[in-house]
Amino acid sequence: MSMASMSIARRCLAAVLLAVACGGVMTAVNLSGNQAGAEERPPAGPAGDHWRFYDGHWSYWHEGDKRWYYTDGSHWFFHNGSGWAPYQFDAQFGRNGFVPGPYQPPAVGVNVTLPLHNILRHL
Repeated sequence: MSMASMSIARRCLAAVLLAVACGGVMTAVNLSGNQAGAEERPPAGPAGDHWRFYDGHWSYWHEGDKRWYYTDGSHWFFHNGSGWAPYQFDAQFGRNGFVPGPYQPPAVGVNVTLPLHNILRHL
């Protein structure tokens, strides 16, 4: 190999190494920016009413009421921001397109085992 071709090969190798280094720096900056944003807010979910599997349970987000609902198969509950409570069907959820059948909410004062799972917090 001649001196001229060795010089060209070194220049090409230097250019490739410089491009790889710049790409690595840009990737590191981009990843650190994405991680900061992910820590500040929960993952985006679908808009409007929807079901979501979270913390091992399916819960229903009602956009009109801005709260989560859950059923254990015996009773309906809503999340009041600090925990689950029996739902008395006193909000928008369950008024349209919902057939409760013979179900009656538990009377006030009746002991009901409340769910303990968490919810996905909406913004």
